Amino acid sequence: MSDINNKSSMSNLQPPTTTTVGQMLAPANTAPQKLYSGSATGNPRNKCALKPGHSLLDWIRLGNSGIDLAGTRGRVTTVNSDELARHNTREDAWMAIRGKVYNVTRYMDFHPGGVDELMRGVGCDATKLFDEVHAWVNYQQLLVKCFIGPLRTLSKMSSLPEGRTPVPTANFEIPSSNKPVNTNTEIVPRFDWIQKRQDLTIYIYTRQLCNPGLLLRRKCAKKLQLQVQINSAQHIFEFELHEEIDWPPKSVRVGSETGKIEVSVTKVEPALWSTYGAHNVSKGVVGETEDLEYEYEVVKCTDFNHDSFVLCLRDIQDTLMVLPIGYHMTVAALINGELIRRSYTPVPGKVLPQPHTDNESNSTNLNFLIKSYGEGILSTHLRQKQIGQMLLLSTPHGNLHLQRLLPHRQIALIAAGSGLTPMLNLIEHLLKRNANRM
Repeated sequence: MSDINNKSSMSNLQPPTTTTVGQMLAPANTAPQKLYSGSATGNPRNKCALKPGHSLLDWIRLGNSGIDLAGTRGRVTTVNSDELARHNTREDAWMAIRGKVYNVTRYMDFHPGGVDELMRGVGCDATKLFDEVHAWVNYQQLLVKCFIGPLRTLSKMSSLPEGRTPVPTANFEIPSSNKPVNTNTEIVPRFDWIQKRQDLTIYIYTRQLCNPGLLLRRKCAKKLQLQVQINSAQHIFEFELHEEIDWPPKSVRVGSETGKIEVSVTKVEPALWSTYGAHNVSKGVVGETEDLEYEYEVVKCTDFNHDSFVLCLRDIQDTLMVLPIGYHMTVAALINGELIRRSYTPVPGKVLPQPHTDNESNSTNLNFLIKSYGEGILSTHLRQKQIGQMLLLSTPHGNLHLQRLLPHRQIALIAAGSGLTPMLNLIEHLLKRNANRM
């Protein structure tokens, strides 16, 4: 974006703090939720013990064995609601999810939630139930070999005066199989964990295509904070871990399509823990003002081409930030006694020249590709930044809804004004998505 003639007075500059992220939020619920402790299985969700030979890997092997799990001999058959309702028993179980009908009879014993839970959606359109329980699950891939065909819904025609015939109208509705997930219901993230001797992995499940963001902060060796941003809501998980962990994390993955967040950290002392520890959850909202909460250090500033440069920033507060796709953040610097702010979007490191030092390749770094304007106050200043100098950054802001893009396979991206950088993560998401592949 252009950064000409946009200033704020010196009085708005406040010194960076080391307070927690939750303190900058307007709390919607001041009392923290229930404190959770670990279970013997390492899984606080209500799962059933599966029979031997019924793991996810066993299900994948069964699907690849050539057995006709759908029971249609490879034919795709349209199913209406009446026929779907007839297949409603444990031995003959059909289910519809987002306009597609699946034969889940053989999947019953493989379902982690148990047979009874799966039977709740048998013989009907289970889309609403699916979204309420685990909308993040990639059911298309899980049940691909069980697919029977599309669900056909019939609607009654209203009566017409005698002698009149109905006029055909064009159908501009989204195909039911590609309709986006309902976004009106509140998303309540769920927590899970697994461990090995060397590391601990924390999972946060949100909802398919909800485009979550993550701010991860190690407050001390045994305290970890995960702040999950979904639209304007912030879900803050405060973990008191069983033992100490190292920083930076071993790996962090945020699934833009599945809504699944995976954080893997290394244990200081390799051992199997009896519990992950305990955690509590609170909720807040992103402030309308872009508070400059985070302090970052310049580790690289080099030319990319004749009018653009690469700016690589490193956190100094054991913080890692993953922005929702299409979101931006404010970068601010003090110039001639005035605090100058501009909005920029971090870019994937893979689109930039290969790093030359460990500082540049750190997984917690934020990389920016910035166009320099001759009269741009901040871009000119940033281009002259030296290694070790400090900048202030805000929380992510934006309003891109990925589910609105799900029905479309031909998409034009116009980058006038915003520049190319907001498009890069979006392009990667569109090319990698499994639903309605491009």
